[in-house]
Amino acid sequence: MKKQNATVDLHVHFGQYYKLYYQPSTIIKCLHNNGIKEIWASSTTSCINWKNQDEKNQLLQDIEMEIKEAVFTANKYSINFIPLYWVIPQRHLEGESVEGIVKNSLYKGFKIHPRCGEWTENTPFIRELFEEVCVCAKKYDMPILIHTGLDIVDAPDRFEEYFLKYSDVKFVLAHCKDTDKIIDLFSKYNNVYGDTSFCPNESYNKICEYGFSDRMQSGTDFPIPHWIKETMNESFPDEEELTLCYKKLKNKS
Repeated sequence: MKKQNATVDLHVHFGQYYKLYYQPSTIIKCLHNNGIKEIWASSTTSCINWKNQDEKNQLLQDIEMEIKEAVFTANKYSINFIPLYWVIPQRHLEGESVEGIVKNSLYKGFKIHPRCGEWTENTPFIRELFEEVCVCAKKYDMPILIHTGLDIVDAPDRFEEYFLKYSDVKFVLAHCKDTDKIIDLFSKYNNVYGDTSFCPNESYNKICEYGFSDRMQSGTDFPIPHWIKETMNESFPDEEELTLCYKKLKNKS
């Protein structure tokens, strides 16, 4: 069993996720209802592609409003809230800089999902973009949460060279399913952590057996566990339903 910090969840989402929409204020409130005092969250609306400038402008406006709503709600409940900029490569292909986006924003960290958009390709542009994120993370003291898995595209060590180069940046590797690579990275870099979201018990236990229990941060990937159970349901998920779902998720962990 995973022994998580009962008051922290550093892997949370809100926004549009396929056919379901998760209202930012509802997500924050349902975690508050379960005693969560610190939340790291990003908007899955960021995964939507745009076809023209008007669609882009509307999408970015929607994301900005989601972040503001989440921050407002978190402040209302005295939650330590870390909004993460879900890095969208297309924005930077079109000329925007990472620093230009985050320096005058509400963002306090970054989310990288190697399976979304141009992140799937290991091009010079993607390497440069990741480094630009690291530079900003160092300059503004922001953590970087990275989705990891079992394939080449989301391997935990895909960006290993930056873990060494930016040793004062906190990198959190989500899910920790590739246990041996995770343990190797923990052994090499003191600035690399993992989260417990969707981390198999056997992987978590092995990581702890190697002495790295303190590197494993509490995370749930909520509300994705709710979405997995409700993929055929297109109704609007309410606060009571999500609060109960999160409570069951915490108890299971």
